[in-house]
Amino acid sequence: MIINRFMGLFSAIFIALATFSAAHAQTSIVNEYTQSEIIAETDAFVPGETTWFALRQELRDGWHVFWTNPGDAGLPLELDWTLPEGFAVGDILQPIPEYIPVGPLASYAHEGEPVFLVPVRVPDNATIGDVIGVTINASWQTCEEICVPESGQFSFEFPVKRTSKVNVAHADVFSDARSKLPENYAGNASFVAEGDRYQLVLSGFQGEKISEAFFFAEPEGLIEPSAEQAFSITDDTLRLSFKPGWLERFEEKSLKGILVFDSTASGPKGFALSAMLPAPIEPVTLSADPTVQPDGANIGILLLLALLGGVILNIMPCVFPIVFIKAASFMKSAQDQPGIVRRHGLLYTGGVITTFLVMGGILLVLRAGGEQFGWGFHLQSPIVVAFSALVLLLVGLNLAGLFTVGQSVAGVGEGLARKDGALGAFFTGVLAVIVAAPCIGPLLSAPMGAALLLPPSAGMAIFAALGLGLALPYLALSLAPGLGRFLPKPGVWMATFKQLLAFPVFGAAAYFLWVLAQQSTGVGLATVLASAVAIALAAWLFEKSKSEDRRGMVLRVLSAVVTVAAIVPITNLDANTKTQVEVVGEAYGAMRSEPYSREALDGYRVAGVPVFIDFTAAWCVTCQFNKLTVFSDEQLGADFAEAGVIFMVADWTVRDPEITAALESFGASGVPLYVAYPVGDDPTIVPQPLTKNAVRAAVGLARR
Repeated sequence: MIINRFMGLFSAIFIALATFSAAHAQTSIVNEYTQSEIIAETDAFVPGETTWFALRQELRDGWHVFWTNPGDAGLPLELDWTLPEGFAVGDILQPIPEYIPVGPLASYAHEGEPVFLVPVRVPDNATIGDVIGVTINASWQTCEEICVPESGQFSFEFPVKRTSKVNVAHADVFSDARSKLPENYAGNASFVAEGDRYQLVLSGFQGEKISEAFFFAEPEGLIEPSAEQAFSITDDTLRLSFKPGWLERFEEKSLKGILVFDSTASGPKGFALSAMLPAPIEPVTLSADPTVQPDGANIGILLLLALLGGVILNIMPCVFPIVFIKAASFMKSAQDQPGIVRRHGLLYTGGVITTFLVMGGILLVLRAGGEQFGWGFHLQSPIVVAFSALVLLLVGLNLAGLFTVGQSVAGVGEGLARKDGALGAFFTGVLAVIVAAPCIGPLLSAPMGAALLLPPSAGMAIFAALGLGLALPYLALSLAPGLGRFLPKPGVWMATFKQLLAFPVFGAAAYFLWVLAQQSTGVGLATVLASAVAIALAAWLFEKSKSEDRRGMVLRVLSAVVTVAAIVPITNLDANTKTQVEVVGEAYGAMRSEPYSREALDGYRVAGVPVFIDFTAAWCVTCQFNKLTVFSDEQLGADFAEAGVIFMVADWTVRDPEITAALESFGASGVPLYVAYPVGDDPTIVPQPLTKNAVRAAVGLARR
């Protein structure tokens, strides 16, 4: 009797523990556009054997997830397994990919209900009877007209047994998944560069009559994803010809990929192959054939938007100080030295375009290397922000008359004909680009986003067009001296005007210091403020040193020492940087806000709660303007609160991979970006310039 009661109690405890464990297992993930489930083929790990797992996804109609090589853009599936030492996770086996055109670009992806297989090798010394805790952090990107990064975590326990049994309930999942994997190609394959094209040659091809063929190369950038692939069959040899991609050199000894073709005898088939490379792939000269070039009409529209967006940047508050400096130069010299002004106009334009190309090139290289960056990324560094503030402080002190460098700084003054003046014009263009970065205008979202996705040549052309637009007003004035008659006549009043221009420059320097306060700790801000005082002292000492006697030499040396003492501490700012910016939890203008979180967003969507997201940054002047105007409207804040609209702030002031990925999912490379998630509808991007009525309409509120 006692034994029976004890066994009953033991059974109850065992059942309770099993129920508790099952309740805390997470083998499925529900996202907005996908449902994902992890399934084991057998019921246990067996020492020395391989256990197979399947990740099954159900996608919303019209949406897709990406293959190993996503094509022109996208992020493939990533699975980060946590297992005990000795367990080895193999590569993800994916079904045959599909070619999905997206405008002039193309994606390599999966639609419907793809199943991904993953082998796990169990070590020989695994202990029979152990229960292994398994955690899998999964992330992927799903796209239709927009792209959304999704993620989740699987966690469960799996026993180690002497033998295992097949999970009969899911046997069809594994058999069907294996049937959709590509077959291994039995013949020989080689890959070579011939002229301006790449050639894939498959010998031993079985001579099937095929209507079309397409090769999905695993390495990104080797082959242009969206370009047509020409094929031909002679005897038992299949040849495919490709347009080269942006990857200039490929030094591997073999190239992996999947050949997909339609056979009149057996339907669609896929071969997994490894093509031998007789020699490393070197850069090739691209064909001038228009059929293999990017869509000229689309590129033309992007270039026009970039040009107009660059022009508009001139009226943005962050660029005003630099425009003022050049205006002073014009008023002094446009009418009496037109030749010098033309030369300086070209130099200023060269400085602007060169800086855009350098920054754009760095950005494209970093993105090609897998880094997540967007436009304005340099201002996420407190060191760059601090140096920008100090440079603007020096420019303002010069305009105010505290010190002078020869007779010309940034092209202002009598020394326009001298070498220093020419360099001043060029570096004024450089400075204009640096301070323009916070101001992505309303026309720049599309071209800036496309510049990061298109081939490097097209991307660099967009950056060049943006630079030309920024420099265009000044360039036009310098090349057309007749326009100078619309400028005020030079006079004594210009000295006062020059000093007046110092104040907007000081304002810009103060703005950069405010940005720094959002990025750095109090110690970091105090360091930069002390450096600013030291820089001002160094400038004053430099002005006082303008004599040929011993006193002047001593003051110049002292000025240099103080300058070094001011700069060195700034180089260590990253050590004192905040890891993230704290978003205001109570108020954002007149809006009650909460920080952006993909997990929280998914929860609100499932619950049927409308959400509005403000992608912003402290260094984005347009963002701050909208905060002070649109989002400070008391009635709009009350409307949001009454309707239960969640106002999320995605603050990109410091680097945040989650926010970067979210921006990319909407095709944006910078801020501001405003996205509304109305109830029961897909997300929409709110157009700019931003208005209160546009915000209301985006989340389904009535106009007021």
